[in-house]
Amino acid sequence: MIKSLSAVFTFICLLLPATAYSVETNSISIKDLADKQQANEDVINELTEEPGAGPYDEYNRSTPRSSLLGLAKAIRSKDFDLAVNYLDLRNLPFSDNQKNTKLTGPALAEKLSIVAKRAMSIDIQELSTLPLGHKEDGLPGYRDRITTLMTKDGPVDILMQRVPRGDGISIWKISNATVAIIPELNKEFGYGVIGETLSQIIPGYVIAGIELWQLILFTFLVLIGFVVSYLFTFLLINILQRNQKFNKSRLLKFIVGPLRLLIVVIFVRTTFDLIAPTIVMRAVSETKTILILAILWVLLGVVDFIIYRLADRMRNRGQKDSVVLLKPASTSLKLLLILIACITWIDNLGFEVTALLAGLGVGGIAIALAAQKSLEDLIGAIIIYVSHPVRVGDFCKFGNTIGTVEEIGLRATQLRTLARSVVHVPNSKFASGEIENLTQRDKILYRTRLRLSYETTSEQIKQVLGKLRELIDKHEYIDEKDSRVRFLEFGEYAQELELYVYIKTRDFSEYLAHREDVNLQVSGIVESAGTQLVIQAFDLQKDKEKS
Repeated sequence: MIKSLSAVFTFICLLLPATAYSVETNSISIKDLADKQQANEDVINELTEEPGAGPYDEYNRSTPRSSLLGLAKAIRSKDFDLAVNYLDLRNLPFSDNQKNTKLTGPALAEKLSIVAKRAMSIDIQELSTLPLGHKEDGLPGYRDRITTLMTKDGPVDILMQRVPRGDGISIWKISNATVAIIPELNKEFGYGVIGETLSQIIPGYVIAGIELWQLILFTFLVLIGFVVSYLFTFLLINILQRNQKFNKSRLLKFIVGPLRLLIVVIFVRTTFDLIAPTIVMRAVSETKTILILAILWVLLGVVDFIIYRLADRMRNRGQKDSVVLLKPASTSLKLLLILIACITWIDNLGFEVTALLAGLGVGGIAIALAAQKSLEDLIGAIIIYVSHPVRVGDFCKFGNTIGTVEEIGLRATQLRTLARSVVHVPNSKFASGEIENLTQRDKILYRTRLRLSYETTSEQIKQVLGKLRELIDKHEYIDEKDSRVRFLEFGEYAQELELYVYIKTRDFSEYLAHREDVNLQVSGIVESAGTQLVIQAFDLQKDKEKS
């Protein structure tokens, strides 16, 4: 008994009920298959420990559940002559004679098995274990419902019926009302013309639940799909290669890989019904695993292509620094696409994704809080790259730090100071702080005070001012329009002149050289006027105290 029930388990698994059953497609999810497989396995294990109910019957047809299990065992072993004993062949609307082989009992049993594998879903737990069957199912007392099959004309009940055995004992068989519509059900859910032809030509071996002819036909469809994809992509490549804007190597990588796979998958899925898939095969197909992978591969290729084009445009516009932002942006977008693909696949398996999304939301909040500073620095880097307050190589001042920008990273900006040390400033602070870009100056201001002693006469001061203005007008690297020199004020210890000039250079080293030249000429002008510059006030005070 244990061996016989175990032997029919695989066939029973093909007749599972579907809580997520689709009327339009007669499909069932992988999760439902697994759940119902476990539930039916538990029922079968219980049956091995309990004696059969009702009167003894050679074919164990005393209850609806035991009769269906006996039918499943016969079909599993392909003993359709034995399976006929579980069909009620009385009062059929067509002739059942040996001349019409398509309508014989064994032929009807075989067609019923095909319809069951392809479209029926049965819950063993719902079948009655009582000799009289269910009493409160809305059906006549001599009938029990096995399952409801969704057809193009609407739902059809698959029934069992209690019939007389001929010796005063009643047994359960597949109702003659159901047997009568087997030919019509076979037209809708059978193998079809191609399947019936191949199943008669090719030996009926079964590999992993798939008949040999189905496997051969599926392989043939894949090969045809590859030929179709090759021809389509061949023409597409020839057309696109005429456009010089496209990179040929990158184009080939995208089209020959992901696009070709996607075309093959779409072709196979379009022609999938030709192999007359079972409920299990259709459930596996409805996970859309290969289709999701193909679409994901295409989208990842599209992201790479777009990023490549943007990088080229940025380089052509001189925005080389901004190109570094494209890599994290590309990575983030790819991770998002992979996450969406995984959630879609899990949903197709039949799992509830609402709880998963809620968990991801809570986890995302926790991660965002933990990585708040890092996110601020990343946003700061984006702001720096977009607004360009500084670029790599610029000489700038940030707070009390003066130095050259060596790197703008995703977390911090590196400044090489005048002391040759490296300061790392977090991007969040750097982007929101006051940055003085010294490199972007079109000229550099040199501002100083010339202190002449009170012994200097007004004529000497006029002479110094005149020659300094002449220096401003004639010096090659001084901007004479915005530069000036003025007798500013009478200081506590000296008469003060202000020299306010712009050196026409952006390079600080050049600025220092020109500043040195200006200082030397200013010193010569003061000396030629017969006066001198006064040293700092506190030094004068010390000299007076000593004297």
